[in-house]
Amino acid sequence: MKKYLLPFFVAALALSCSQRSEYDSDSFWYCSDIDTSLVDVFYIYSTDVVASYCDAGWEVPRAVLDSDERAEMTREIRYVHSMFGDSLNFISPYYHQFTLNAIDLEKKDFDRVYSAVADEVCEAFDHYIRHRNGERPFILAGFSQGAMLCLDLLRHMREKEYSRLVAAYIIGYRLSEKDLAHPNIVAATDSTGRGVAVSFNSAMSPNALWPLLSDSAATCINPINWRTDSTPATLSYKDDTAQVSVDTLHNYLQVSGLDPDKYVFAPLEGYAPKGNLHHWDLLFYGDHLRRNALLRSYGR
Repeated sequence: MKKYLLPFFVAALALSCSQRSEYDSDSFWYCSDIDTSLVDVFYIYSTDVVASYCDAGWEVPRAVLDSDERAEMTREIRYVHSMFGDSLNFISPYYHQFTLNAIDLEKKDFDRVYSAVADEVCEAFDHYIRHRNGERPFILAGFSQGAMLCLDLLRHMREKEYSRLVAAYIIGYRLSEKDLAHPNIVAATDSTGRGVAVSFNSAMSPNALWPLLSDSAATCINPINWRTDSTPATLSYKDDTAQVSVDTLHNYLQVSGLDPDKYVFAPLEGYAPKGNLHHWDLLFYGDHLRRNALLRSYGR
């Protein structure tokens, strides 16, 4: 269990109180050139920071957004921007995410950190709605930590904003029955519905599921064939080909035909079992998500 000195831990939790006005600055946004005729994508990035340190050198559980951290975040943001293409406006806030090491905190401490992060992202979303959205339809998208936060944004939305939601892409994370009890969180069942949440995460077998991402999963959709049953679809990724189908018992994407030794992501080895494919949930399905975003946005 990783330990944090209390003064710096409390200071990290208090960040959201001091950052209420930071989203007035363009430096806290990545934003494409806005075409008012297009649908927006509001993207929340994943956990890009393993460990973060305050000015005194102590490790803290939230990113401080220094130049190195921003560079990692921007790398992911640009990749996802290119994935969605130029037929959608693309907007992403720089937020003080919880670090990978923060997962090791005791639950009550992690929940406090997560709550502060969620409050900040909701503040960024409210700023986007007031100052950048222009009442256009929009897509929510998030990967990993970002997917978790997208669920908080869905619960945070007023009816006025939710009515403009094209879809929420909850990439690499589950939807639980508790999530689905909220009126703003409706599981996608096909490729065309609007106002829905698209949720999936991938593994080679049930033994490779990562509980943090998969526990209590109540639904899953295959982003290749847009089926919620076990009908398989063919995945092509670089030189590999695999079969992807929904495991309807555990509600995840079972990916068959890949070499588990080839699909290992070192930063997650201490957290995710071998055969878990969380790192590849964007890489495997990005083209399918882009095409689907255009279909749900423009009917084409």
